[in-house]
Amino acid sequence: MPKVTYNSNLNDITFVAFDVETTGLSPVANRLVELSGVKFSYDNGKVETFSELIDPEMPIPREVTNIHGITDRMVRGKPNAAAVIPKFLSFIGADSVLIAHNAPFDLEFMRVNIARLGLVCPENYVVDTLVLSREVLPEAPRHQLKTVVEMLELPSGGYHRALADSEHVKEVFRLLTARSHFPCFENLCAIGAVTTFNFDQFAEQVADALPEAAKKTMEKIQKAIDSKLVVEITYNGAVVSRRKVQPISLIHSRGQIYLTAFCKMARAERTFRIDRIESLSGC
Repeated sequence: MPKVTYNSNLNDITFVAFDVETTGLSPVANRLVELSGVKFSYDNGKVETFSELIDPEMPIPREVTNIHGITDRMVRGKPNAAAVIPKFLSFIGADSVLIAHNAPFDLEFMRVNIARLGLVCPENYVVDTLVLSREVLPEAPRHQLKTVVEMLELPSGGYHRALADSEHVKEVFRLLTARSHFPCFENLCAIGAVTTFNFDQFAEQVADALPEAAKKTMEKIQKAIDSKLVVEITYNGAVVSRRKVQPISLIHSRGQIYLTAFCKMARAERTFRIDRIESLSGC
């Protein structure tokens, strides 16, 4: 676990305010297009920044581009998530405390992508400034990041780009904690603003609720992942199909468990819902 404790003074903690931009709202169906972070100490401000555009390896819907302004042309030739995410995890380190506004959204995209890569999810603490703003600014009409920034009379602009939003999150965090006279990490925990990067409260109960056949399928898939085996599955998607796949990872997201695998037929990575895999052989 991180070295930060409940009694840690905020001045003694390295923070990383971060944000993601995506091709849509589903962490499984959609992909990252930008990942940014601002590393800082509470009393000294900005220390270091991280910002990368990411090739999502899929088209960015026009309606999404209208929100964040990131086009297919902008990400063409950029590194993919497999190249960017390990660099970001190295950037944040093991002992920093992350900060995000509406943290569950950003964390879910990160956790799914980390699982796709077969990496171990970090255990860093994460502070949600959405929870913090609801506690400190109960009079706010809404608690969207833009609204909070403007209520606090902080420099505004550049919304829905990951680095600009990370900067906004940093300043919102510093000002709200100062206004609340929060000297210690324990104060943030007490209002329910803290979770951990790898915390997924529903994963176990979703797995427990699967039919027995799906549980056995999961066991076989995990064996195939561990042994790097190719398996053959019968999948009941839009149509029933049989295909050979190289399992990569098991992912839980929003009440479902999925298999991410390299599909030999499509010659590309594909995602399969566990409860729709009718049969599996080869392991």
